[in-house]
Amino acid sequence: MHHDVLLIVTLLMLGAATLVWIARRLRLSPIIAYLILGVIAGTYRQTLFTGEEGAQTLAELGVVLLMFFIGLEFHLDQIRSMLKVCLGGGALQVVITSLAAGLIAHAAGAAPITAAIIGVMIAFSSTALVMKVFEDRKESDSHRARVFLAVGLLQDLAAIVAVVLLPLVASFAETGQSSGKVSPLNTAGRLGVLFVLLPILFFAARSLLPRIFSHAAQAREPEVFTLISLSASLCVGFAAYVAGASLPLGAFLGGLVLSRTPFTSQIMAELNTVRNLSLGFFFVTIGALVDLRYVIGNLPLVLGGVLLVLILKSVLGFIALIAVRTPATIAAGVALPLAEVGEFSFVLGQQASHAGLLSAGEYRYVLAVAVLSLLPAPFLTGASGRFGVWANDTLASLLGPRAAAWLNPAFEVPKAPHAPALSASTLDAMAKRPKAVVVGYGPVGRTLTRILGDFGIHPTVIDMNIDTVKKLQGIGISAVYGDAGRREILQAAGIEKAAYLLVTLPDLTGRIPVIATAKIMNPDIKVVARARYLAERAMLEDAGATNVAYEEAEVAVALAEFLLREIGAAEEDIEKEAARIRAEISLRTGFSSILPAARMPKKNA
Repeated sequence: MHHDVLLIVTLLMLGAATLVWIARRLRLSPIIAYLILGVIAGTYRQTLFTGEEGAQTLAELGVVLLMFFIGLEFHLDQIRSMLKVCLGGGALQVVITSLAAGLIAHAAGAAPITAAIIGVMIAFSSTALVMKVFEDRKESDSHRARVFLAVGLLQDLAAIVAVVLLPLVASFAETGQSSGKVSPLNTAGRLGVLFVLLPILFFAARSLLPRIFSHAAQAREPEVFTLISLSASLCVGFAAYVAGASLPLGAFLGGLVLSRTPFTSQIMAELNTVRNLSLGFFFVTIGALVDLRYVIGNLPLVLGGVLLVLILKSVLGFIALIAVRTPATIAAGVALPLAEVGEFSFVLGQQASHAGLLSAGEYRYVLAVAVLSLLPAPFLTGASGRFGVWANDTLASLLGPRAAAWLNPAFEVPKAPHAPALSASTLDAMAKRPKAVVVGYGPVGRTLTRILGDFGIHPTVIDMNIDTVKKLQGIGISAVYGDAGRREILQAAGIEKAAYLLVTLPDLTGRIPVIATAKIMNPDIKVVARARYLAERAMLEDAGATNVAYEEAEVAVALAEFLLREIGAAEEDIEKEAARIRAEISLRTGFSSILPAARMPKKNA
């Protein structure tokens, strides 16, 4: 690596770290920081981005991994239940937005074909940006996020079709008829192959990937699992790309294949850092596309275009969703995140510019409007819930109760996978039960899990043995596969709502990260940790352990009991001596002392 390239990377990383820190202090999305850094860096584009193709590749990696993660969190049942929104609302949104934006561009002086391309570019929204904001706000499972993703998937398919059709459009624009290399028949063939190969790819991956991950999990080598996780997302994405689709859509399919497997949480934990860094670089490169001097020189025109795009797309997105009988609250809440221009628009715009369908001035203007429309997107997404409620109430007051009832039809929201068919009272009772997370399912973990259930505490087990996790899930015990020292694994186990954490891992180096991370995520949780030696006590308590049980002390007790029985001591004396030994060694088992006292069993007289 050349020294100047290393310097550029270092400056970008320092700039990103500084701006993200400032954004967090101001309670803003870090995406804003990345975009601003990109706009600033774009002023020195020729110096900074000498290897533009390499930068674009790294940027696309972030989008691929994000779509892979979205697929992991999504489920086929949800897609089936959202089919009407996806095919109906998504298609209608793309069509009417493309027509409206194209007509406006034509009225502003663009040629018909150019206006059509601009209209299609404006129709797409940024799935990567909006879903990242939903995720940061812990709303990725909300009704708005699911409906937005359904529309976004249709937009992605439409974008692929647009990219495939673009060479045919360029051929017609140049000669007035299709050339031999680019004919309607060839284009139709490419589209046909695409929509035939994608299902084949999905079912092939569905058969193969879980088996690969099962073998990787049984190897119990973190590096192997990490490499397999990264390779799987890229391989399925690349296979989709070869079939004629896009890398992000293929990665989404790969994630969807693994969404119901026990590996989901650990995959997300392994790739989360790589994904966030790559995605951050993606937004930096998007921001760098803007010519800041051009924006400043044409500020009123550019800002007017941004405002027009945001209003137009919000209104038409709302109309499209209402047309497929989406409740007004959700439709308005989704319309705001649909307002910005998406990442696929930049791909389409670059290809159209290279094909001569967009002039340099037209491309520069549309690009500036598109990138700047991303800046308010995190704010619009954050406010979408409140805006949906306000819009529904306003329409109800203006149009009357009958119109309000029509605007809010029954809307079936997809349930979480494997949701139990239990009554409301049963679910409410389960929700009120205290919860505990047990890390490790060896002999100690098995015993504690049984005791927790006996005392009315709902246990969730975390273990690195995939076979153990599958068996526990098979008998109805909540279990998560993965490294409990990772935030994503603890989050999947419900650590933020748990009352107790019981760490039974034999190694000190494995226990401390689990305890420290859990206390950060849930400061009020009571932690019981296993320790082999008394010397470990201080380190475990410093990490956040509430109570520590020492194996060393139990060995002393066992030896003393054996010796006293051998010399014929009375059982009462043996019990007293055992209690005295525990007191001398300052043993605190912790488990019985932190359970609800009312549930403790009485000793037999």
